[in-house]
Formats: sequence, C-alpha cells, structure tokens
Amino acid sequence: MARLSEHFNEKEFLCRCCGAGKGLIHPHLVIGLEMLRDLVKRPITVNCGYRCPKHNAEVGGVPNSYHVQGYAADIHVSGLSPYELAGQAARVPLFFNGGIGIYPERGFVHVDIGKKRRWRG
Repeated sequence: MARLSEHFNEKEFLCRCCGAGKGLIHPHLVIGLEMLRDLVKRPITVNCGYRCPKHNAEVGGVPNSYHVQGYAADIHVSGLSPYELAGQAARVPLFFNGGIGIYPERGFVHVDIGKKRRWRG
C-alpha cells in the first residue's frame, strides 16, 4: 500500500466497510497529521479516514462529509485524552483553520482541513 508520508500509509485511511478511498486522501490532511505527530511526539492512530457514501450514511455522517471528500480523520493517541489531543491539534495551522471535534465518551478527536468549526460530540 502506498506511503503517504513518513508515518502514514494509505491503508490507514481507507473506508472500513469496503476499502474505498485509494488516491482520495488530501495531502494537506496528511501534512497536518505529521505536524500533530511532531507536536505530541507519539504515534497517531487513524480510527476513520475516508468513508464511502454508504458507510458515511450508516454511521450518521452528513451527506457531504469531509470524510467522503478525503479531508478528515478521526484519530486517537495513546496516553492523551481527547481534550489534550484536540488542544494539540489546535496548534496545527491546517487544523486550527479547519474542523476539530472532540468525542470524549468515544475516545477520539475529529480533525479536518475544511472550514473552521469546533464541536463536542
């Protein structure tokens, strides 16, 4: 599977239901994740990257979700709370100017390179 950067490969981002998404992950998303990894000095696990429209609908995503466009990832870092991780993500310009959603009960943070917004799920 193609390496997208030093620490991320394409397989990590493919749709969990069907494996779609090859070639659809935006390079700026990966650059932002590399910058975040440099800040936290720990590996980042991608729980969800690209979602095909079917899978997106099944998980309750909005029809034109940034996941469907290859602009978003749901992530976690071992040893950091979602609040700590979101705080570090806000230090990355690509995510500061994009979306950051905190899902404390589910243990992950959503980051994207879309328009600027913040929320707690």
